[in-house]
Amino acid sequence: MRPISPRLQLTLLMVAALLLLGLFPRWLERFRSHERDLVSPAAGLFLVARPGAGDRNFEKTVVLLVEVGPEGTWGLVLNRLKTPRGESLPAGVERWGGPVGPEQRTMLVRALEAPERGSRLLEGLYWREGVEPGGLPPGTFLSFAGSAVWGPGQLEHELERGGWVLVKEDAARAFGEPGSLWAELIAPHG
Repeated sequence: MRPISPRLQLTLLMVAALLLLGLFPRWLERFRSHERDLVSPAAGLFLVARPGAGDRNFEKTVVLLVEVGPEGTWGLVLNRLKTPRGESLPAGVERWGGPVGPEQRTMLVRALEAPERGSRLLEGLYWREGVEPGGLPPGTFLSFAGSAVWGPGQLEHELERGGWVLVKEDAARAFGEPGSLWAELIAPHG
């Protein structure tokens, strides 16, 4: 068997490199597509905005999905401490939940058992309308003004376009530091 000449080796290496460069974008898109298909929207999942992916209302946001159904989806933005215009939040409200219904008040509650009028989102995490703590210990609840809302099929379309990443997290993450929450959750999905 004759040895392969260095020139032929270089040519074969260049052809292989060109093939890989041509296929890499396809493989990457197939991987991203698979990543989007792994999880469907569901209550209790975290919706993390991809950088530069769309609506400025949701730039660098993390939304906790509260209800998902055929009539639409809604959730709460976890990492906004001011209104979109930079104004302070109304009295008794700790977070800006989203651009829809700014008069709407919602509370997230961390508890072992469901609080009065509470609906379960995750193990140890419930939501309820209103922001009256009703004897809840400090640090066990977050109050929100407004919400993030999607019409039927709208969120699914945005997910297909790659605008969001769905992430499974635990209840404690909803109470995480709002200033770093987005960066921490988007980093693995860069």
